[in-house]
Amino acid sequence: METGSREELTQRLIESVEHLNRQLRLDRLSEWQDLDLTIPQAKTLFLLEREGPQRMGSIAGALGIAVSATTTVVDRLVDRGLATRLSDPKDRRVVICELTEQGRQAADGFWTIGHERLRGLADHLQVEQLTGLVQAFEQLCDAKVEATPDS
Repeated sequence: METGSREELTQRLIESVEHLNRQLRLDRLSEWQDLDLTIPQAKTLFLLEREGPQRMGSIAGALGIAVSATTTVVDRLVDRGLATRLSDPKDRRVVICELTEQGRQAADGFWTIGHERLRGLADHLQVEQLTGLVQAFEQLCDAKVEATPDS
């Protein structure tokens, strides 16, 4: 196996992850097109899937857009049956958005494509190779990332 300096190895890691990411996204394009969502709508769908019910202000903050623009984004998800609006029982002026069952299924379907693609790739590896790969990815997931914009 070819080795190199830390910088060369880091660059190879970046290139490999980018290549894998592109391969996993190829099959998702049709799923994305089937959802027929704008990027802000998709981001909202996946935010609600990951974080659960959210206030409009929280969604606006996550998207980096005004609450008025967020209202339009959420309206489109509601119109498609992917999300619903609820009033906060503590403050009826507050609107909480959450996914419907159809919205959860849409998000799950999107991720399932990537899962299936990864399973197919894993089938081509020996158990020892797969074990090493899993350990390496787990180490990456556990590594503390310094100075990230989101932290």
